[in-house]
Amino acid sequence: MKLLLVSNFDDIPYEHYLLNLLFCEGLQHFHLRKMAYTQEKMRKYLERIPQPFHNRIILHSHFDLIPEYELGGAHFTKRFGYDDYAEEQGINRDSKYFDKMGFSLHAISEVSKFKSLYDYIFLSPIFDSISNKGYNSKFKLSHLKSFLQKTSDRPEIIALGGITHTKVEMAANVGFDGIALLGYLWTDFETNGDIIAAIRKFEKIKKIIGTLEKNKINITAG
Repeated sequence: MKLLLVSNFDDIPYEHYLLNLLFCEGLQHFHLRKMAYTQEKMRKYLERIPQPFHNRIILHSHFDLIPEYELGGAHFTKRFGYDDYAEEQGINRDSKYFDKMGFSLHAISEVSKFKSLYDYIFLSPIFDSISNKGYNSKFKLSHLKSFLQKTSDRPEIIALGGITHTKVEMAANVGFDGIALLGYLWTDFETNGDIIAAIRKFEKIKKIIGTLEKNKINITAG
């Protein structure tokens, strides 16, 4: 199961300090979603991250910076999909311009529409959102489990929304290919600035995933 981190919507003091430490702790997938950023501000953000970590970063805007900084890929939404970007850039919309491309959805019925183009899908909110109070889940885990386990011809499905250490095993049992952290990590850090506590939260979830993966291997081997 993959572990992803989505950036906080707004800037937080010492955000880069924590982020770079998380990269050192093994963070492999960071989604940089700062939709209010100008291109110049996005450049400044990226330049505060050491180059060896750039290929772990997925941009949600200013996609022309991806090849320039050798970033990991692009993430699109219904508001601005890859077809919109392709038309804007005058490139072939039926072929992938970026090595890794993802998309955000809020219903499993829509997944099949995008299976041929995107490598993974953010499905949200799987649980009640932490960062966006009142944005509650409408999914039934039993329906999600049936869909994920029976549908093989699909992109990777990543659970987003309300992910905490208590939800990891549930997400794994449902059949998600990965989980994405957002409010669980950033909300408290924005309030208290406690870097050690934030790192411990990340390590706790990483350890849970490692245990689940180890148990899965042992069951298969047995």
